Amino acid sequence: MNASMPSDPFTDPSKPAPHDPAAPNAAKADRLRAEADKLEAYCVVVRAASAAADHAAFVEVSRAASEALQARFGGGSITSVFAWLTGREGRAALESVLAGEVLLAGPLSIQQVVEAVELAKQAELLRKKR
Repeated sequence: MNASMPSDPFTDPSKPAPHDPAAPNAAKADRLRAEADKLEAYCVVVRAASAAADHAAFVEVSRAASEALQARFGGGSITSVFAWLTGREGRAALESVLAGEVLLAGPLSIQQVVEAVELAKQAELLRKKR
């Protein structure tokens, strides 16, 4: 082999592999982690809203939730939280947690998340009836 010839790009370890089979798995793991974190954060909001003793307390929870959602996710409201949890993305995130594809990383148990999602479903039904 001539020393002036470039190395073979298919066997040269310094060149990136044309297709890394681990890349889709890493991307999926990152997506599942982000969705599980969102699921849990949104469930914390639902639990706080459902624990509000009266309208004034609910308004305070709503304000605090909006600020926290803005800081963590770039925006959101209690209404958007309930809609996300009961929508396609929220259901998919919950299914991933229940299937063990991703673990919860925050303070809530799986049971608490499931209960919060059920509360969100009930609230959405009531909201839609109005």
